[in-house]
Amino acid sequence: MAKARSAIVSSGPVGFLPVSITFFMAILMLLPIGSGASNIIMPHLVMISIFYWLSSRPLLMPYGACAVLGLCIDLWLNVPLGLNMLLLLLTRLFVLNQLKHYKGRNRAVHWGVFAVMSCGLYLISWILFSAIHSEFWPIKPVLMQWLVTAFSYAPVAFLLGRLRRWAW
Repeated sequence: MAKARSAIVSSGPVGFLPVSITFFMAILMLLPIGSGASNIIMPHLVMISIFYWLSSRPLLMPYGACAVLGLCIDLWLNVPLGLNMLLLLLTRLFVLNQLKHYKGRNRAVHWGVFAVMSCGLYLISWILFSAIHSEFWPIKPVLMQWLVTAFSYAPVAFLLGRLRRWAW
């Protein structure tokens, strides 16, 4: 009976919830907050959402959704085309390969795994961005972005968990 209910939830309108929420987070991530005096760094909410949904329900976040979301972010942020798409696809590959090692553990382990994974992905993006522009870009903004994203994982994952429990 549990498998039948899971199949219904995965194929029904609730099955589109992770992709819809992640798309909403992409829009939220692009909102201009702060001012010239206080420039606030926005965490990479899409990476957090994709990691969370892949860790809990991997079938509901396919490769195509990760690629399209990454491409939309690339177009919206005016960064080299394919950079965020590559990062989100690498996130999916990482989670699917490492999920057996941390699934079922407490949320602090998930947070640590996300922090390590996102650090590696931000370093990859810094290397690619520097290679594309043929000069080393400053590493401090990348590290600040990683710190904000890593520390934002817990509250965002908490909210996503509440939403997941409410929907299912």
